Amino acid sequence: MLLNTRKIAVLKKVKAVLEEDQDQLTAEDYKIIDDRRKRHLSGESKSFSWEEAKQSILK
Repeated sequence: MLLNTRKIAVLKKVKAVLEEDQDQLTAEDYKIIDDRRKRHLSGESKSFSWEEAKQSILK
């Protein structure tokens, strides 16, 4: 429906939504993610394949 619209008001609203600042993570969030990534890469934390994760969720 949006792909076929030619209404300027609708297109402007879609543009505004797409241009919003989508980076909602704080510096602390990035630090936590970086720490977890380092632990994962060093083998300190356990990771699962997609199939293992999916099976765990379905149980």
